[in-house]
Amino acid sequence: MKDLTIKFDTISPSGLKAATSGRRATRVLEILEVAIAVFATDGNAGFSQRRVAAAAGVRLATVQHYFGTRDELLIATFDEMSHRLMGRFRSLAANETETPERRLKDLLNETFDALTDADNLFSRFVIECWCLAEHNEEINERIVTFNGEFQSLFSGLVAQINPALGPEESRIRGAMIYSHWQGLIVFMRRSGRNRPDVATFRNAAEVVWRALSAGG
Repeated sequence: MKDLTIKFDTISPSGLKAATSGRRATRVLEILEVAIAVFATDGNAGFSQRRVAAAAGVRLATVQHYFGTRDELLIATFDEMSHRLMGRFRSLAANETETPERRLKDLLNETFDALTDADNLFSRFVIECWCLAEHNEEINERIVTFNGEFQSLFSGLVAQINPALGPEESRIRGAMIYSHWQGLIVFMRRSGRNRPDVATFRNAAEVVWRALSAGG
């Protein structure tokens, strides 16, 4: 998964307040970048303000200044990763220079690229969030909202690919594709030596998505 680049407005030398705000935003994003990696690699059990501070090379007090509690840091970490993921997939789904069929394929390719990149923390982060949601109502509610947005994204593409379908049928087919997307995350992470050849498996997944979106 590719990170989204967040640009800040040009800051005037005389704009002290704006400069302070810009520095704060930059520092917050730097901390969250590290927090995402810590949560993905150490899990919820190993996630703490102290651990993030050490990994970021800053004082614990600095992390606590921006995120007063562990829970605040945890929620902000989840929100930042969700923002990046949703932003990336929305941009692909809304790319009107491509056909809806091509956009759906782009979403699949983006998923496989993320899941097969040895340095990408995407699948570990997502699975840790799913586990945490079983015991954390705030994370669970955020995941429910995220799932609804993602499902709508797929349903919207299905409606464009197959205009003859009614809204409910498009919604169901979008949900089926999304459930397959979730399954890919788990399977690609946990299948180990049982995983099929990636290129062949990607092609097979494309056949499934195409059938769900275009079938009568």
